[in-house]
Amino acid sequence: MILFERKILSELMIGRTHYVDVGDRKQVSVYYPSDTEVHLRASDSTVFRGEMTMKDAGYKISWHDGTDGYYKIAEHLGAYVYIDDNGRSAGTITKIVPGNPEYL
Repeated sequence: MILFERKILSELMIGRTHYVDVGDRKQVSVYYPSDTEVHLRASDSTVFRGEMTMKDAGYKISWHDGTDGYYKIAEHLGAYVYIDDNGRSAGTITKIVPGNPEYL
């Protein structure tokens, strides 16, 4: 597993939307408009917004209406994977697109 550091995370995230398979045939959409904010549409269509703080090898999200978390993105077996603060997979990125096509 290769963890991405801040510079690569910025390139993968800022100004882009990630489509993430979180298991059980559920997908979330995550849009990173800047290096300080994040928007997420959950599998039940609930939209969350939060503040993001980039770290050396990950980032912290303080959700306005949810639990704070610390995440990393890693390459594992040819896929990009979100890793939660307990070191477990939180989902696999299935697609990264520029902009905010989900209007989050």
